[in-house]
Amino acid sequence: MAALALLWTGTALAQPPAQPPALAQPPTQTAAPQALQGLDNNIQQRLQRIDQNHWRLVGDVEVTKDNVKISADEMDVFTDRDLLTAKGNATLTTETESVSADSLEFNTKTKLGVFHHASGSAQIEEDQRKRKNQFGTQETQILFYGEEIEKIGYRKFKITNGGFTTCVQPKPRWMMTSSTVILNVNHYAMLRNALIKVKGVPVLYLPVVYYPINKEDRATGFLMPMYGSSTLKGQTLSNAFFWALSRNQDATFMYDWYSKAGHGFGTEYRYVGTGGNNANGRFYQLSQPPITYTDPVSGSPVSVAGQQSLDMHGSATQNLPFHLRARGRIDYFSSISVQQTFNTNIYDTSQRQRYFGGTVTGNWGAWGMATTLEKNEYFFNTTQSTVAGSLPRVSFSRNEKPLFSTPLYFSLGTEFASIVRQTITENADQTHTTIDTGLNRVDFSPRIRYPFTKWPFFTVNSSLGWRFTWWNQSLDPTLGQVATSVDRTYFDLSAQIVGPVFNKIWDMPKSGFAEKIKHTIEPWVNIERITAINNFSKIVQLDSTDAIVGSTTQISFGLNNRIYAKRKVAGAAPGAVAQSRQIFSFSLRQTYYTDALASQYDPGYASSFGAAAPKKMSPISVSATAAPTDSLNATFRTEYNTYFKAFLTFGAQGSYKIGDWLTTSAGWSQRRFVNGLGGYELSNASQFLNSDSTLHFLNNKVGGTVSFNWDIHNNLFLQDRFIGYYNAQCCGVIVEYQTYNFAGITYAGGVAPPVTKDHRFNIAITLAGIGTFSPFFGALGGGGTSGMR
Repeated sequence: MAALALLWTGTALAQPPAQPPALAQPPTQTAAPQALQGLDNNIQQRLQRIDQNHWRLVGDVEVTKDNVKISADEMDVFTDRDLLTAKGNATLTTETESVSADSLEFNTKTKLGVFHHASGSAQIEEDQRKRKNQFGTQETQILFYGEEIEKIGYRKFKITNGGFTTCVQPKPRWMMTSSTVILNVNHYAMLRNALIKVKGVPVLYLPVVYYPINKEDRATGFLMPMYGSSTLKGQTLSNAFFWALSRNQDATFMYDWYSKAGHGFGTEYRYVGTGGNNANGRFYQLSQPPITYTDPVSGSPVSVAGQQSLDMHGSATQNLPFHLRARGRIDYFSSISVQQTFNTNIYDTSQRQRYFGGTVTGNWGAWGMATTLEKNEYFFNTTQSTVAGSLPRVSFSRNEKPLFSTPLYFSLGTEFASIVRQTITENADQTHTTIDTGLNRVDFSPRIRYPFTKWPFFTVNSSLGWRFTWWNQSLDPTLGQVATSVDRTYFDLSAQIVGPVFNKIWDMPKSGFAEKIKHTIEPWVNIERITAINNFSKIVQLDSTDAIVGSTTQISFGLNNRIYAKRKVAGAAPGAVAQSRQIFSFSLRQTYYTDALASQYDPGYASSFGAAAPKKMSPISVSATAAPTDSLNATFRTEYNTYFKAFLTFGAQGSYKIGDWLTTSAGWSQRRFVNGLGGYELSNASQFLNSDSTLHFLNNKVGGTVSFNWDIHNNLFLQDRFIGYYNAQCCGVIVEYQTYNFAGITYAGGVAPPVTKDHRFNIAITLAGIGTFSPFFGALGGGGTSGMR
């Protein structure tokens, strides 16, 4: 059947003929009136004139104007009102939209209209240059239906008693239904009294929903809410609003409701600029009501007053004029108990430091400058803390450069620091007792170095330095720290000797692993002599600059074993040149001190700053690394005390990846009990094991994460966590279960939580085109919000 085409002119009808036609004849017999010129007729279509400005088309009717096409069984055209009505299989079609209805009214001039008992689809204009993943990104079309659909603007509809989805499936996996929907294609959908259905099953009611429909990757709108439960916090509802401020900055506003722990509000801001400029910040306020619970140990009732707590975290980097660069960071919490009980990530839970600081650095050729303001407060428990920092610390330096035309190299470092040191104790009446040991210090240290590199298998780097340091306070054997200045000068002569170095190379042309293997054995010796410092006992020991022992010679010696493999980079093009990489290393190190006191201040050994008695020989430090492939790496470190013939510490970690479906990592650490060695008593012994594994299957449709932290010494799992998710093409679900054992956290000086173990459960539905988020204290595998997608 041939289609009919009607071109609307928008003009009034010409003068009617003397006698109105009873029935239009096929165009081969009688031409259409002037107002309806362009109508292609066929034998099955009838054209009737109802009155002067009213024409009716009956049959297989199809009319077109300005890329808008309408078809129906019956159509009425009112030329004086620019109105067209249609009924019976009525359909409106444009290049990007299609709406089918029982009947419709359409204004041929404004291109607006109303559709009754209708359904339709609209194409979302996407950037074809951007790669689209199977899940979590915008689909190409949106489907919608309603008892009444009103076209109220360009690509904008008002839907009454209907719904929509971006899941383009024969049977959409999810649908949002509502009494009223404002659908602005390529921008947003606003719903009132919304009900989210997954496979026809209602799963969530929301009074208001703002759903982004945007061709970009980021759009303003509400993120999908999250439900959770916790033994400590009760039932949890969390939601967030994402605001795409511009292409390089956005903000998120979060709200959490806890049935037992009150409610919290937070915000997050992110900015990425040019030249490495960036900023991000997070703020959260938690309002907790007063509670009374039964102490899990004594069984007696305990009342805890309500409290308001704050958390602030952020950092920023900004380039400044004159080759300057500024950096800043803040990590602040007002309640250590909230920090330890609310966070999901055990690393965040274990953080006991408040910090704020900023640095301005500059480089001008060989010269450099840095100005730092920082304050770091570390909590031992809820009532005792120490504060360290500098307000300010200013340093100037000259990088190592050749000294005139000689083979000598000269460098210079100088610094002024107003050092902050405080010990703070909170008293029972909530007052604070502060012990201040801060002071001012000036340090000046030029150095000359002479390198001997004539032989590639044997090198010697010798250097001579002079150092002057002044403090405005000192130690008195009777009065303690007093406001009497003290200064110190000494010479530092050192030599770093490497070699002789032995190399062995194996050619392996037929090996599938590497073309060549190289083994290097590298012995080394470092000798350092520090001249006399006669006033060491008068110097306030605050950091490594102060803790230098004079009249001491240190001889460090060791052996490095390294294995290199010349391999082609994974995924490289055929014929690409192989590259050499280190696949294994093994190192031994030990130090001899002519003054045993220096052994307690050597930062090269983990056991130096403990309570062990001074010895002239340090422990033997052993370290090894292995990375034979890009997917496998491991490290190991230990220290062995030769006096007690015992290992002091162990540490190992590694990771392994198999394709795109498995990534696993594990870490182990142990501080051993050594009978008779101070600082290694049984009370200080510890052993921990942690593991984290992530799996992906079926092109990331199904996956999950399993992690745990095990206190082996006390046979206690600090936490174990399980996350699983399922992603369809346009929707999914993610579930998390975690147990957290508060018995592994020290609460000295404060009130223990009302439960010894917290069972946490979280679930969220994910929809295409709308992002998910993690609440402020973390959940569902994250530690914060994520942008809308």
